[in-house]
Amino acid sequence: MKTPIKSTRIAAIDYGLKRIGIAVSDASGKLAFPLAKVEGGRKAVANVVKALETKKSELAKIIVGHPLLMNGQEGEMAISSRKFAEELEKAIGLPVLLLDERLSSAQADKNLRELSLNRKERSAKIDTAAATLLLQSYLDSQ
Repeated sequence: MKTPIKSTRIAAIDYGLKRIGIAVSDASGKLAFPLAKVEGGRKAVANVVKALETKKSELAKIIVGHPLLMNGQEGEMAISSRKFAEELEKAIGLPVLLLDERLSSAQADKNLRELSLNRKERSAKIDTAAATLLLQSYLDSQ
């Protein structure tokens, strides 16, 4: 009888109304890697579920960025992110945790600027870079 393999990978989502960045960890749960960028909007949950389809059996949980205001309160985007996380948890059947991500997109943009990417190149990578940064921050804190 085969022993089931314990799910150890973690996914992270940088939620946005227009675009959503997705990152996943390696099997050891130590390093984060960009996975995909999907469209947000009305089909956001379905788009994320589809993007994670091949990794789902390996995932232990999903982290969703929760962009609190600088005073720690929830603004419109944080409320939207929380609602998205709740819908995603129901749709995918995995635990979904919110993680404060204040300034993660700004940090991701700064990191991409250091790579001397032009505006168009940065724009294409910002969502997955922010998700990767969010996930790596979470992994480092564990």
